[in-house]
Amino acid sequence: MMHETNLSEKNAFCRFAMGVSLTAFGIAKVSRNPECTKGRLMIAFGAFKMAEGIFKYCPTKALMSSCMESAMSNSNNNSTGNAAMQSMFSGQNSMSSEQIDKLMKDFSSAISGNTSGSNATASKQSDSSTSNQNSSESKSSTNKAQNPS
Repeated sequence: MMHETNLSEKNAFCRFAMGVSLTAFGIAKVSRNPECTKGRLMIAFGAFKMAEGIFKYCPTKALMSSCMESAMSNSNNNSTGNAAMQSMFSGQNSMSSEQIDKLMKDFSSAISGNTSGSNATASKQSDSSTSNQNSSESKSSTNKAQNPS
């Protein structure tokens, strides 16, 4: 029975690498103590992860996504909410291009210093109070250094 892949190349490689390391550590533990249950579990879990990485298929992820899709199709009739949830669980971007453009414009204006007036005023006030505290502390430390008594 052939399954379609549900893992990306990077994810599959990471799972394979983690599986190899878990299997190696498990073999090391079992070689020192043949009755070690933790070592045996590490070998089994590592082999499972290696198989996921080789076949690029995770049965747990497939089960969860199928359960979520069936739950969403049975729950509410809001098509936009279902589409957003389905795209979120399938790993696709759920934002529209207009929303992304708006976020990019807001981000670029925030970086360039064109923030909203209330935020800019609040940050300027907190900066000035911090600088006043720092200057009074430096004056007192200078006076103490000049008058060691």
